[in-house]
Amino acid sequence: MLSEAGGLAEDALQGKEISDIHRYGTQIFCELDRREILALQLGGELTMELERGPATEEAGESRAGLELAINAHLRLRLQGTQLGTRLRLLDETSDVDFLTKLGPDPLLVPAEGLAQLRESLARRRSALRNVLLDDSFVTGIGPIWADEILFQARLRPDRLVPSLSEEERERFLAQIPQVLQRALRSQAKLPLLPKTFLTRHREDGHCPSCGGALASVVVGGKAALFCPACQI
Repeated sequence: MLSEAGGLAEDALQGKEISDIHRYGTQIFCELDRREILALQLGGELTMELERGPATEEAGESRAGLELAINAHLRLRLQGTQLGTRLRLLDETSDVDFLTKLGPDPLLVPAEGLAQLRESLARRRSALRNVLLDDSFVTGIGPIWADEILFQARLRPDRLVPSLSEEERERFLAQIPQVLQRALRSQAKLPLLPKTFLTRHREDGHCPSCGGALASVVVGGKAALFCPACQI
């Protein structure tokens, strides 16, 4: 079941049953009553919280957002200042061109299926971190995991695609599904990530490989974390 969310009218969602659900990158698609689809884009300041116990009227009034009732005793609550802009209610007349512009889901790309990414990378001329954050290349990668992929590939975030050797290109592409699958198995929780992951050392500022100080560089107007000794 759904409660009021963002800029959508309350009666557009209230009381509808989720008949199916799918994920693609940062997009969550909830089929409603087998007629409409609620598309939700994750990321940004959006927070998710799993709550147990039946919903109460008092809690709903004090904490506006989107609430998915999984069953009578388990609810998923989503909140965020931009929640309304991340929701789209789709039907057969809706414009879904935004879906055709999304690249492949990195978690669904098998090792032997990197050909699509390889061809897409060959057409790029920008910095590697910008490529990873571009949803038309591969969808759903945020800044932290972009930094991790580049660290594991031993490549600087500001390296331009044309400067890569063939071996570096293959190393870069291989790390995309490998890093994200490892993060998924760890539920993206720091203590469960491998000690060799940069993400575990963002706070202490030391490279897990060489022990040297981590540095930051601005790429595409955003700061990227990397090891100047290990990433070239």
